Amino acid sequence: MFHVILIWMVGWLVLGIVAVAWTMLCGATAHWAEKEGLAFWQTFALCLLLTPLAGALLVLAFRPPRTGRSLAETAGRG
Repeated sequence: MFHVILIWMVGWLVLGIVAVAWTMLCGATAHWAEKEGLAFWQTFALCLLLTPLAGALLVLAFRPPRTGRSLAETAGRG
């Protein structure tokens, strides 16, 4: 009977560690999104509900394009 309790305890411990790691990944993704101009809490909630990968794809999709040089400047070799 004692081994069953230990198995349950280990299971809950692993689940807790995974939950903390998931939350940290969501926080890192939301922080990156905030640097790119998106709302932190909305991105964090999206990451929690879906995956941090979905949040990263959202940041990449809605990131404003970089406009440093014109197309003619980037196409030419000189």
